[in-house]
Amino acid sequence: MLKNTFYIFISALLLSSCQEININKEVNYTLLLDSLVLHQKELLEEIDTAKINEYLQKSAERLALFELEDLSDFQKQWLHHEKIAYQKIAFSFSEFNKKTDHLKIELGFSKKQIIALKDDLVHRHLTKKQFATYLMEEQKALGKLNVITENLRSTFHKNASKFDSLESKLQGIFIQLNAIKSSHD
Repeated sequence: MLKNTFYIFISALLLSSCQEININKEVNYTLLLDSLVLHQKELLEEIDTAKINEYLQKSAERLALFELEDLSDFQKQWLHHEKIAYQKIAFSFSEFNKKTDHLKIELGFSKKQIIALKDDLVHRHLTKKQFATYLMEEQKALGKLNVITENLRSTFHKNASKFDSLESKLQGIFIQLNAIKSSHD
């Protein structure tokens, strides 16, 4: 009787351990999340950081021109709104660079989390229920990062458009201001 109970116990244990839990669907979810992180990184790489740095440099040059000592108070007052516009653009682009760097760090962290989640699932460190909870958390985190990415892209395009518009509008004025500056250099 004890021998039969032992065989039944061993058979039940073997059957339960041999019964493979299908985790293909869950693994595919992690692959989907991973592809979303990759897509976010690609969207960030589409933003021309060299152009941002060029805008920052040109904004600083323009702001310096607005402060030339040879300008009268009337001229400085007349250029005040343009000066503020360049200051806003420069500030926005400098903040943009900080936010972009932070977002890249967050996306890297999220990628590591997804890899760890997949590994924990494959190595049976998580149940399907625990996996579902962590998966939902990662989906929410990626959703927030997606919103940030879209806001950054929108900010980039808006500020680039504003900058280009200001440059076009003030082109003649900058020629005159550069001539004033050159006469004193």
